[in-house]
Amino acid sequence: MIKKIAIALLATLLAVGSLSAQSGKSAKEIRQQNFIFGPKVGLSSPYQNVVTNTEALSQMLGGPNLGVQLGGYLRGMLPFKKIPVVLYAQLDGYWAMDFYFGGGGNASAGCFNFPLMIGGGYRLGENLLLRAAWGPTYTINIYTHANTLFGRTDEAYQEEVANMLNRDPWGWAADLGVDYKNWTVDLRYMNQFRSLDVNRIADEYRYISLGLTLGYRF
Repeated sequence: MIKKIAIALLATLLAVGSLSAQSGKSAKEIRQQNFIFGPKVGLSSPYQNVVTNTEALSQMLGGPNLGVQLGGYLRGMLPFKKIPVVLYAQLDGYWAMDFYFGGGGNASAGCFNFPLMIGGGYRLGENLLLRAAWGPTYTINIYTHANTLFGRTDEAYQEEVANMLNRDPWGWAADLGVDYKNWTVDLRYMNQFRSLDVNRIADEYRYISLGLTLGYRF
């Protein structure tokens, strides 16, 4: 009798465990249809569209530069049942570092950036989603530094150049993206709503960037 009871309890536990596992998997799949999140890393080519008579300054800020991003994203999705179309809103939050070279100098800047992307996607099967989105971005400037060998080399001039690396808080971004299984890739273009005025060393400047990011979804 005890043996039969033990076997029955074991069978019950195995059945409950199996049902729980199936229920957990189903819940995760349902959740991923409507909400995903995960880490994100990226590389970009930032440049400052600057109006200035100093050619070396223009070469440094407008040359082939390097940007690095590290952060994460949250995406809420609204799928349609009868057609393979998805509407979504995605909020990214990441730390971005930009490095400028050329023209006899170098500079760097760091900030927190928060793009809010609104867009849609088209599913090709269960594992592939093609996406496009547009939205505003908000930037919190944290750090700037410049070390130039052109123009003046005094500290005041270096600060003027470094201040040009600050982004305007409000900008916009456009995305083309692909989701494949648990991976997400985005080609992103970033710009600002306005150009900023500069005293003495330039008339105006505007931050622009083209980048590629890779993310993982949970």
